[in-house]
Amino acid sequence: MNFRLVGFLVVIIVVSASCGTANKKQSKGKGKLNFTELSYNFGELKHGDVVGHRFKVINEGEYPVVIQKVKKGCGCTDVLFPKKPIEAKDSAYVEVVFDTKGWKGRQVKQVVVHANDSTKKHELLIWANIK
Repeated sequence: MNFRLVGFLVVIIVVSASCGTANKKQSKGKGKLNFTELSYNFGELKHGDVVGHRFKVINEGEYPVVIQKVKKGCGCTDVLFPKKPIEAKDSAYVEVVFDTKGWKGRQVKQVVVHANDSTKKHELLIWANIK
């Protein structure tokens, strides 16, 4: 009986150890996106101007990061972003385009970048005063 008990315990230990290793392999680390600026002020614009600004982003982590989706605050903004992973220590740009048609006065528009990095969500703002 002792041999059966010892054999059973060995099997449990081996299975537990292999499961722990599998979990470590599956839970890869995450990258870390860092935008060099989080807001941009276009200053004074004329009604009907279409302007854009490129926000530089650097992956300061050890693993590639994918921008999964971008949520725009309104239909007056468009966002261009890389579809390929941003490799560790590499940089890319997220461009926000703003169409001022239909807007007057001081405007603040928000774009939220969702990524599979350690922060998950990054908020970018653009500002303008439209005459």
